[in-house]
Amino acid sequence: MTNYDDLIAAGRGKLWEGRCAEARACFEAVLDDCPEEAAAHYLCGEAYFLERRLDEALACHAAALNCGMDRDIAARGRAMSGMIPGDFGWMSHMLRGDFESAWQLGDRDQALCRQNLSVSSLPRHMRALWDGSPLDGRRVLVRCYHGLGDTIHFIRYAPLLAHRAASVRVEAQPQLLQLLSGLSGIDGLHALTEDHDRDCSEFGCDAEIDVTELPHAFRTTLDTIPAEVPYLWPKPGHMAAARRRLAVLQGRRKVGLCWAAGAWRPERSVAAAALAPLSDCEGVAFACLQRGPAFESWRTAPNGPLIAEVLTSDSIDETAAVIANLDLVITVDTMVAHLAGALGVPVWVLLHSAADWRWLLDRDDSPWYPRMRLFRQPSSGDWQSAIAAVAAALCAWTPD
Repeated sequence: MTNYDDLIAAGRGKLWEGRCAEARACFEAVLDDCPEEAAAHYLCGEAYFLERRLDEALACHAAALNCGMDRDIAARGRAMSGMIPGDFGWMSHMLRGDFESAWQLGDRDQALCRQNLSVSSLPRHMRALWDGSPLDGRRVLVRCYHGLGDTIHFIRYAPLLAHRAASVRVEAQPQLLQLLSGLSGIDGLHALTEDHDRDCSEFGCDAEIDVTELPHAFRTTLDTIPAEVPYLWPKPGHMAAARRRLAVLQGRRKVGLCWAAGAWRPERSVAAAALAPLSDCEGVAFACLQRGPAFESWRTAPNGPLIAEVLTSDSIDETAAVIANLDLVITVDTMVAHLAGALGVPVWVLLHSAADWRWLLDRDDSPWYPRMRLFRQPSSGDWQSAIAAVAAALCAWTPD
């Protein structure tokens, strides 16, 4: 291992510890001696991106491409720290709302794929499936290789795709199949398996695209986002059951709470106890939308505001029906935020200071979900200020 390798490894470690300035110092030390080291440029850009210093991040991205990464997607994949779920250059443009610049980067990557570069060895969520060719008149398979929230977010494009394609089939997470079955334009729904990738032709299709690539295929801009809601609907039986379970909250404003995201991004989560200021709002009854380990730990040692348990399982269909019967959802950045948004229910989202690209920069609204409001940390780790803003807004809020 060379000294450069040692420095890059040390910088990666500091990125994972959130010490971005120290990480950059490691990568810059490499570049002082070896300015053509593409990985050091790329990782330095990741550090700037995590600090939301986007001008510097994009300059590093351009330098990495000029040093060879414009010809080698695999090298880019090897350089990535794993702190960012994708290419930070693309995300920098998306954060700014400059979608077209992001699509141009995507076009470049597709050109590399058309040169027969194999990506089959990459994890599903890092694969580019769509080759950039037109989907008009094709039998298209939409694969949902990312998270549940991503599927809910981008499946809105299925009806638009159906107007162009000869047919649309969707391979989605089994937990979502029933909810997606009510969406128009889908000719067939298939359960995504964890251990086997079926060939596109096995579905009777001649083109494939990941659900997250659909905005690129439609060359979406901020002004052309298909934002009409709701575009998902719970089944009547689930709705009736949810109304019965929520009857105990009758006479008060019913607000669902979800405070923890997945373990892979713990900075998105808050402790249930941190939501205690919400208890100061009169006439509000809280319903628990949290599941998973955070729910189990809260259930054994309840803290924070008084929250009613209204879910009987991890079923997304049940969760959707409960949400559809609420007046408001307050949640961190997780699947529940997208589910409430897609159902057209008012939803307030607590965002980490370095929030995902889809929430853009500095906005308190979302062009993706017209009934969503965003509450951001003013600085990294400062949930107290964000929750205080939510509590003040909740005390002043009345349902539509």
